[in-house]
Amino acid sequence: MLALVVAAFHTAAPAVNGALPGGNGTKNASMGGASIALPLDAVAAANNPAGIAFVPSSTTLDLQVFSGHSSANYVLPGNHLENRQKQVAPNGGLIWHSTPELTLGISMSGAGAGSDYGQSALPVPGAGTAKTTLRVAEFIPAMAWKPTPALALGLGLTLAWQQFDADGVIVPASVPGGLLPIPGHGNQTATGVGVRGGLLWKPTSDWSLGMNLKSRARMGRLDGYDRDLLAYSDGRLDVPGQYGIGVAWQPIERLTLAADWLRILWGDIKAMQDPNGFGWRNQPVVRLGAAWAFDEIWTLRAGYSHNRGQIDASRAVQNVLVPSINEEAYTAGLSWRVDQHSELNLGYELNPRTTLTGTGPSAGTSLTSKVQMLLLGYHYTF
Repeated sequence: MLALVVAAFHTAAPAVNGALPGGNGTKNASMGGASIALPLDAVAAANNPAGIAFVPSSTTLDLQVFSGHSSANYVLPGNHLENRQKQVAPNGGLIWHSTPELTLGISMSGAGAGSDYGQSALPVPGAGTAKTTLRVAEFIPAMAWKPTPALALGLGLTLAWQQFDADGVIVPASVPGGLLPIPGHGNQTATGVGVRGGLLWKPTSDWSLGMNLKSRARMGRLDGYDRDLLAYSDGRLDVPGQYGIGVAWQPIERLTLAADWLRILWGDIKAMQDPNGFGWRNQPVVRLGAAWAFDEIWTLRAGYSHNRGQIDASRAVQNVLVPSINEEAYTAGLSWRVDQHSELNLGYELNPRTTLTGTGPSAGTSLTSKVQMLLLGYHYTF
């Protein structure tokens, strides 16, 4: 777990739904992220804390290898910016059944966004290289109680650790038509706490229904940024709350289908309410997935997810440093059960090339992004 902490802090995590990954855990991520009613491994508390009650005592370690390419035609004709990034982000977890009714667990997930264009965004004297990085590691200690064999109630904490760095930000100057670069403040860190809860009910052997609630994690102040870029929110960049429902159905023994509806509350964060800032809005996400078990050894998975972009076209200029504009993802995965205890998991996610064309105050600016992820995982059942 200490190794996971260090790795999560020093690598940028993939950003698909705003600054959040498409799914937590290789197996669920390979099913379009559908997970609220379908816990599959020890990362379950990150999806629905009640889910750990239906996963055997086990541990999971996953890696998400992120490859992103974004570009921007920014403000001035012919001013073209290019950004390519490759990063590795871990997640994982541990689940232990202390009694048939009580389960304890801890999961870890990552989130993040950013860019590095390798040049200034505009030819403004004194402007630094246009780049930004947001990294968030969430540690989720959780417990689940089963009042009946078919029903579980879960409760957990979100212990968030955040690192933020931004440079090359250019804002309007007090002189009409003027532009002013603001200084960077280097890597700054903050911590925060939130709560989460969930429910998972199996009314029949082939149906599961789930609900997940997660509060906003109020983060500490990012020193320096409270004086300019994040002044509106007193230097705080909170981790958003979310809520969602899910369903899973096993029509035949070898086939499992799952679907989630999730709403991420970006718009409730004060930093996103800045009239001159990023302006992200609340984001609904639909996630669909299927799994086919060929036999006791091999399982094939596939999925699709779609969201409503959290960035309005009129805010394209403000979001050039955080071009998280992908709205759909296609996923596939494969599991190999090595023996009765060990399982290896492989997944792939494609977020096709997407372009956001600015309107109104952002006319003349466009952002383009394509994201791919390779998912690797190991699950061990005690």
